[in-house]
Amino acid sequence: MRRGYKSLTAIIFSVAAVSACAPAPKPVVIAPPPPVILPPPPPPVMPLPPGGAAASMRIPPIGIDGVRVTPNRGLSRDNAIWHFRAALNVAALNCQGPVWGQIAPAYNKFIVTHKVQLSKSSKAVDREYVAKYPGQNGLRVRDTASTDLYNYFALPPVRSEYCDAALRKVTEANTVPIAAFPEYAIGGLTDIDGIFVRFFDAYAQYERDLADWNMKHAPRATFAPLTTQTSQPSVPAPVQTLPTK
Repeated sequence: MRRGYKSLTAIIFSVAAVSACAPAPKPVVIAPPPPVILPPPPPPVMPLPPGGAAASMRIPPIGIDGVRVTPNRGLSRDNAIWHFRAALNVAALNCQGPVWGQIAPAYNKFIVTHKVQLSKSSKAVDREYVAKYPGQNGLRVRDTASTDLYNYFALPPVRSEYCDAALRKVTEANTVPIAAFPEYAIGGLTDIDGIFVRFFDAYAQYERDLADWNMKHAPRATFAPLTTQTSQPSVPAPVQTLPTK
């Protein structure tokens, strides 16, 4: 019995010894998930002209006084009154619809109500042009300037705001006393022209934004490299022939 106990002890010792010599199990290393690579954010949307204007157009420059040089700047008193009349005239022709359609009959009333002042201002403007353009047809120059002014007031991107303002102005002008009309017309012209000045300022900002966008986000053109021949083409060696007998 004692011998069996010794054998059992020896077996247990041997197992323990083998276990002690066995390498420790390696820890299971769980690989981290692959990094998520997000696509680069899309570039900002390319700036667009304000009011649906053309992508390229000329706008009046800014004068030395910091104000844009529109056709309604630097006018005499009579010329400003006449330009105010032109602004309402263009609106009567171009502003249509159930609301703006009220401008045309209101304008017809306007030119009757203030016909004396309007006639006086028109004659004064004639004299200005004749004096300003000696040796030339001053009235012809005035006609050309009037056409340019009408085109100016017909600028499509500001049509909605312009027609709204013209409706207010012509309605008010018909209630202004005759003696107060000249001052009202001059102030009214400034208000109407402000619509165009704000648009031109917004367009200038669009041009700056577009230039910045092009510099940062516009696709770059790629060109294939030009290949040049740096070595002379190989010339075949002359073939020597043996003399025949």
